[in-house]
Amino acid sequence: MSKKLQIAVIGSAGQEEYPQNSQNFSFNESLAFEVGQILAEKGCILVNGGKSGIMEASSKGAKSKNGITIGVIKGNQRFGSNQYTDIEIVSNILDGGDALLIPTMCDGAIVIGGGAGTLAELSGFYRINKPIITIANTGGWAQKLANTYLDERQKVLIQQSKNPVDAVNLLLAQLNNNPKQ
Repeated sequence: MSKKLQIAVIGSAGQEEYPQNSQNFSFNESLAFEVGQILAEKGCILVNGGKSGIMEASSKGAKSKNGITIGVIKGNQRFGSNQYTDIEIVSNILDGGDALLIPTMCDGAIVIGGGAGTLAELSGFYRINKPIITIANTGGWAQKLANTYLDERQKVLIQQSKNPVDAVNLLLAQLNNNPKQ
């Protein structure tokens, strides 16, 4: 039995954490839903922070195709993740301290929009040399960092994709070309 790839879908939490009308939530959430569906169809396990917004939408997409979802939640209480999370990883870490937990348990990341929490996770993927793909026109850090490096070390080129299909295909191609990340 071969192990399944664990792919993070990271991005903005729901509207409860952002000022009203600050982002195009419905557009980004529909993209996240599609990414979740595609990852499930490809046999990947979807990993995220287990909250609302991009996390919930991508998990819902994966579940619609019978995929497996993992939510890494802050604090020390179970049952804090969204309804589409199969497995909860309770981190016992408070805000900001878990930026390397998701990157270390995943093979790569797809980024949709994103605020400060997304940037911290994205930096974690970068620091440990794991591939990062953004989706175009989703705002936030996904747009700001597309086709760039985070620093002069140029460890990981943060590639921009056109759409969810392109994002998953780019990430899986990178992982297939370098299977031992």
